[in-house]
Amino acid sequence: MSKLKILLCGLGYTSQYLYQNFEHEYKILSRDKNRTNFNVNESFYPDIVLDTIPPVYENHQIINPIYKEILLDLYNKKPYVYIHISSTSIYPEMDKEFDEKTPIEVKSISERGRKRWDLEERIISFFPYALILRSGGIYGPGRNLVLSLKNQEYNHLPQENKVVYRIHVYDLCQILLFFGQILLERGIEKSVFPGYKRNNLINAVYSQNEPIVDVLKFIKNQFSIEIPEKFLFLEKPKTNRVIKSLYNNINFRYMDYRKGFIGSMH
Repeated sequence: MSKLKILLCGLGYTSQYLYQNFEHEYKILSRDKNRTNFNVNESFYPDIVLDTIPPVYENHQIINPIYKEILLDLYNKKPYVYIHISSTSIYPEMDKEFDEKTPIEVKSISERGRKRWDLEERIISFFPYALILRSGGIYGPGRNLVLSLKNQEYNHLPQENKVVYRIHVYDLCQILLFFGQILLERGIEKSVFPGYKRNNLINAVYSQNEPIVDVLKFIKNQFSIEIPEKFLFLEKPKTNRVIKSLYNNINFRYMDYRKGFIGSMH
């Protein structure tokens, strides 16, 4: 892959990992002025804009995309692939298999998921051909379930033995670079990966995912971490939501969560 020019909107966990581990040319737009190194007066025309900023509200209205004036001006000068990291929380908790083309009843989305849906709607109102990546829970070095359990943090554990969709940050970066490159080659303003009400949508999930109890038992045995017994004997979930991808079949480094957690802790 040739070097890409990438403009990072927001410098959260995923953007920082990409910046530090994948060799491309980067510029940063951040609310932290000490981190921003993009100058509107310089001749930097990105191939990809990566937007990882969660919903931002003003007077109860989402105001994303942040920096839209700058981004639209850049796009008018030279079109680029706009990539937005969204969330699988958009998919309702119900007995159903979801892929990118599965219709969704907005009224059935959880409150958390609805915020992400509304954010996607805002993004595509400005960038209709944006690539939306609906990611499972992002983990990796310095941010993972093993560290949370070591610190006896149990608030985010589910109350049922359901599948929790997660993806290693390395693999998420692979996805955004791989599919971003495809859009650059096939046409920035084309619907290459069509989804339900989206021109370009990819579920950033693995093809195989395990129930949370299996994951917790592995962590307990592998890392010798004490976990309260009640979390090791959770009840069967009331619903069986399955999230898959029609497009996402690249060769991942950490598709097996066992490798992912071990790799994250070294």
